[in-house]
Amino acid sequence: MFEVIIYLFESYMQIEQTMELDAQEITDELLEEGFQKNEISGALAWLDNLASLHQQNLQSKTQLAKPSSLRIYSSSEQYRLSIECQGYIFYLEEADILNTHTREIVIDCAMSLDINTLQLYDLKWLILMVLFNDPSSSDAFLQLESMLMDYEDGLIH
Repeated sequence: MFEVIIYLFESYMQIEQTMELDAQEITDELLEEGFQKNEISGALAWLDNLASLHQQNLQSKTQLAKPSSLRIYSSSEQYRLSIECQGYIFYLEEADILNTHTREIVIDCAMSLDINTLQLYDLKWLILMVLFNDPSSSDAFLQLESMLMDYEDGLIH
């Protein structure tokens, strides 16, 4: 499923967010690319969930958290997100790329993937997708993108 999400992100991130995309056309394209129907359905549901997480009330508990508060990961979150991933999330919070709300969206999205343990490389893509899909995080997205992308080689670090 995550491979489908990455494919969609790479393929459609240049398209304006106001443009409506037909789910059946996307599904047909993904089937032609060789993805399985259940992976496609899961990826589209994951993307719908991401959109709904961004639409939550801005005065949620995560928005009201004090800057000095510390995030404690549950045992299932610790299993899914390695110490390296947790440290990277903390680093991005300290760099003001993630705030408490976007951090929680990243964690929720990571937990909803069908992956046992998320690799740091995959987490970086996930964070880019979270920030890209949040209109209020466009500066943070550009900052993270410039940190991760090597424009000469076109590779993500």
